[in-house]
Amino acid sequence: MQMQTHQVTHIRATYGDYFGITVAGYPEAHPDAIEADGLATPESYQSDLAYLKRKVDAGADLIVTQLFYDTDVFLKFVNDCRQIGITCPIVPGIMPINNYKGFIRMTGFCKTRIPAEVTAALEPIKDNEEAVRAYGIHLGTEMCKKILAHGIRTLHLYTLNMEKSALAILMNLGLIEEAKISRPLPWRRPANVFRVKEDVRPIFWANRPKSYISRTIGWDLYPHGRWGDSRNPSYGALTDYQFMRPRARDKKLVEEWVVPLKSVEDIHEKFEKFCLGKLRSSPWSELDGLQPETKIINEQLGKVNTKGFLTINSQPAINGERSDSPSVGWGGPGGYVYQKAYVEFFCSKEKLGTLVDKCKALPSLTYMAVNREGSWISNIGQTDVNAVTWGVFPAKEIIQPTVVDPASFMVWKDEAFEIWSRGWGRLYPESDSSRKLLEEVQNSYFLVSLVDNDYIHGDLFTVFANF
Repeated sequence: MQMQTHQVTHIRATYGDYFGITVAGYPEAHPDAIEADGLATPESYQSDLAYLKRKVDAGADLIVTQLFYDTDVFLKFVNDCRQIGITCPIVPGIMPINNYKGFIRMTGFCKTRIPAEVTAALEPIKDNEEAVRAYGIHLGTEMCKKILAHGIRTLHLYTLNMEKSALAILMNLGLIEEAKISRPLPWRRPANVFRVKEDVRPIFWANRPKSYISRTIGWDLYPHGRWGDSRNPSYGALTDYQFMRPRARDKKLVEEWVVPLKSVEDIHEKFEKFCLGKLRSSPWSELDGLQPETKIINEQLGKVNTKGFLTINSQPAINGERSDSPSVGWGGPGGYVYQKAYVEFFCSKEKLGTLVDKCKALPSLTYMAVNREGSWISNIGQTDVNAVTWGVFPAKEIIQPTVVDPASFMVWKDEAFEIWSRGWGRLYPESDSSRKLLEEVQNSYFLVSLVDNDYIHGDLFTVFANF
């Protein structure tokens, strides 16, 4: 621990005030000082405070605390710091509870005390991820209200790349407005220094961003500006990692998707219900429920699914919507965003044949189709890359963050088809007839990517009429 004081002293002596220096504070004492009963001795606690003062005296500007769930412990810590002459700002570290297992793991690692009322609230809902997250938002909000009421004016929320709960807490506190929350891109860029300039992706992994990151983690360069100029074709191989899910999500899939399947119409019904918002989970998605832009076209998608076109990805046509739109906006203020209508689905070979014939009369439609074995049907070239999302912003070049790329589609199709068995079928017993039906669909259907390039006057769903 003494090393931290030396570091602060060295930075101040070498660089003066060029850097601001923040140090860690521990409201319950440093984990190494906490005994088996979960408490630090009074002597250890006072020793920890004395060491913190030495860090501040060495030149620290700010203290950010370890996570805690008892606000009285934090407020006592602040008072104790003031009593020994620590006058710099002390910022509470608030970690929203997003899931039960992660909460238990983190509090165990940090030796954080869990108040009895928090344990009592979580125990009945610990297997319900949505309920746990909702409680975490409520608890975080109440903690922050109490802290702010005691004159603390700054909060630090730990997100761990799960910012929705933190944003919900800030909205509950009235510190931000939902309408002013903007996405820098249509997809969330990971907190990875090597991907900081990445701004183009294929649309196919839109609902499986973790899988995309894992399959591109070995790239030396990430696409920036134009996909075709900088793409790396070497995707990582499929592994068990792409099909791993949190236990709560697996449980939700079992609840919503594991029912007796007597015919393909039963399969159609599951896809339709998801598109209509009646199901919160999908084997083809890592996300929770429908995304805001999908709700714009969810009724059309529902009808398409009843006809045997089983949709797993889509976006509506957008022609110059403001970039601060809560449903389709991204990229910051003052801009306008555009999208070509897109839908991706599985269908039988017979339905695909009819669809291809109908596309001949609709020249704005471009399609790619492939089955599990790799048989390819398309009206575009194998190297044609189609930008399907773009934005125009003040004093910037046009940004085109989402593309349809044939080479990537061929990589994605292996994952998409594998989900039939490893994402859905495996939830049934091995000899179950429902599992066999899913395998029949997996082995006989085509995966289709369909784009309407007329984003002004086009109607993508016209091609599905009269089926």
